[in-house]
Amino acid sequence: MVFSLAASHKIGIAVVAGCFILFALASALWLPRLRPDFPTRSGLGWYMGVVVVFAAGMLVAVVLLASEPKEKAEAAKGGPSTTPGATTAAKPPKGNPASGKALFAQNGCASCHTFVPANAKGTIGPDLDKLAADGQKAGRGSEQQYAFESISDPNAYVVPGFPQGVMPNFGATLSKSQIADLVAFITQKP
Repeated sequence: MVFSLAASHKIGIAVVAGCFILFALASALWLPRLRPDFPTRSGLGWYMGVVVVFAAGMLVAVVLLASEPKEKAEAAKGGPSTTPGATTAAKPPKGNPASGKALFAQNGCASCHTFVPANAKGTIGPDLDKLAADGQKAGRGSEQQYAFESISDPNAYVVPGFPQGVMPNFGATLSKSQIADLVAFITQKP
């Protein structure tokens, strides 16, 4: 999930985590050397307050920064669509199936999806050998449009029976031409 976050969100979480880690290290290593009786009864209250503030700050940072703006908008509207009927945008660009095969392997798609041409046997995500049937049930355009949307915005439509939010948002990490290559690979007809 961390890989699918925007750079600013990754930086925000890293800064808050770094502050939390520095405080923990100072509490464990530096303060006891500086004051062997640390924490004293008189200082225990403020110390516990700081601990609670840091823990709450980390939790708030994760909750606020781990969701993308689009996810916030979907949550306000009642969540992403898991029902058939919504259609996708224009026809995706043509891709190169050979490049798509390499991207399929590089991005760990086989660990989650079953797909015979890639000798993949994953069961976490939908069976890509049934992509055309799933796309038809979803009613989200052609098989290529459905596949392109599923890779670039995986929570736009979630195949019933599979969890939302598991597939990385490759729309944030891959170019449109790379996604088109993946689509060409998984939609090619033998």
